[in-house]
Amino acid sequence: MFYSYTPLSFGGFVFLLIVFFLMRNASKKLFKKQRFLKDYENYKDELYKFKNAVCDFAKDKQTKSVLMSASCLHFAVQNNIFSEDFTQQFKQILQDYPNEKEFNIEINHLLS
Repeated sequence: MFYSYTPLSFGGFVFLLIVFFLMRNASKKLFKKQRFLKDYENYKDELYKFKNAVCDFAKDKQTKSVLMSASCLHFAVQNNIFSEDFTQQFKQILQDYPNEKEFNIEINHLLS
């Protein structure tokens, strides 16, 4: 059984357009979240070591050193994982040394 062609009304067109944009925005958010979780899984060990070093420094007040890859540092800055002070200093580090693959970060009272 075939149905005859019925033209799409303006209201139907607007409805389909709204549904299309809502679904597109929802899928973008979902893909962004999945990409973040995938990247986080890659870097969680390095981030965990940094977090532990900062906590240990807060307890002991002794300088701690952490080795972080440039990609992990870029991921942390891009997603604003650290506090504003750390983020600004890490941005500066990445701008000053764009070709470095790893950074040895010393945590002391200035975070150098």
